[in-house]
Amino acid sequence: MHTSNMTDILLKRLTIVSVLLLLIVLITVLCIVWTMPDSKQIDANTNICLKNNNNNVQCGETIELLHALFEKKILSAYIEAETREKNQTKIYIEDSLKHNVQLMSDYKNTLWDMKPSAKLVGIHEKQDHISGNHSMTTVTCWRHDKDLFYTTGFQRYGIRFQNGRLIVPVSGTYYIYSFLGLTERRLTDDGIPVESNNMHEIKHAMHKYNVLDTVAMEIASNLQSRKNASEGYFNYYTSQIATLAKLRAGDEISVKLSDVTLLKYTGNNYFGLHLI
Repeated sequence: MHTSNMTDILLKRLTIVSVLLLLIVLITVLCIVWTMPDSKQIDANTNICLKNNNNNVQCGETIELLHALFEKKILSAYIEAETREKNQTKIYIEDSLKHNVQLMSDYKNTLWDMKPSAKLVGIHEKQDHISGNHSMTTVTCWRHDKDLFYTTGFQRYGIRFQNGRLIVPVSGTYYIYSFLGLTERRLTDDGIPVESNNMHEIKHAMHKYNVLDTVAMEIASNLQSRKNASEGYFNYYTSQIATLAKLRAGDEISVKLSDVTLLKYTGNNYFGLHLI
């Protein structure tokens, strides 16, 4: 009997200890849960969390955070490429100086002449134009690349042409220019006056566009009113633009006109730029 009583006492004590331990664990878990900060629910469709350079997590709208990240990465890539190019050029120049001073002198003298430049000349090409549409239209009737052979035009040192635009290869200050000769019928072959349906002013402008920008930007423009010649079968207008502009690599330069139906005789037209 004595042994049985001892066993019961031990079991009771173990039961009490187990209950106490369980209570302690439950109280600890409840304390941890109560002291935890409230966590804000993140909508995975419109929000995202990214880790920054300091290993801190930043949460916000997906579009804004990704846009900022891409801009940062693109800027970093540009800086890295520019630095690498400068270092390679410096190493090349220093190496050339060690081995051939005369060769290096000739290189430095010709380097200043190797500036991106281009001059496009006009070619007869009918452009689509809706009657009554006075919005600015890109002039695309230009001879370019191999078509410039045996003309006064040229493309040198990295300047490319695409869809009526000249694409700048390196950043810098450029002299840009454009000349347009515009012709409007005044009399028919029988000498009968032609009534013009378009009396709006003529706007001739130069624009730049870059894939990093959202819209094209006007660099310079020329605005003139229409006139009626006292003689001849045609009204003839001339418009010229010339200015300096700071351009980035990849900028696309174009000529725009408010009424491309005036581009009937384009042989004397030209459009170009060069790095100064």
